[in-house]
Amino acid sequence: MTTRLQLDIELDRLEQMLPHWRETMRHEAQFWPQFRALLEPIVEDLDRDDRQYVEARVARMLTLNGCDPGKRHGEGW
Repeated sequence: MTTRLQLDIELDRLEQMLPHWRETMRHEAQFWPQFRALLEPIVEDLDRDDRQYVEARVARMLTLNGCDPGKRHGEGW
């Protein structure tokens, strides 16, 4: 079972990667598949409340890092 503290640690780690990752990315189309691949292990098997918590955190981190969550390719992460 994942605790909120564990979720926060993983999400903080992902968020810290974003600025450098976005700077060095060759093409924007590479971002979403890679982002989903990194996020999937964090969100798998979460209950509804934790999933909503993660979705809110991810939307905020993406917005703060210049990524438009509405432009992601495909549904979900």
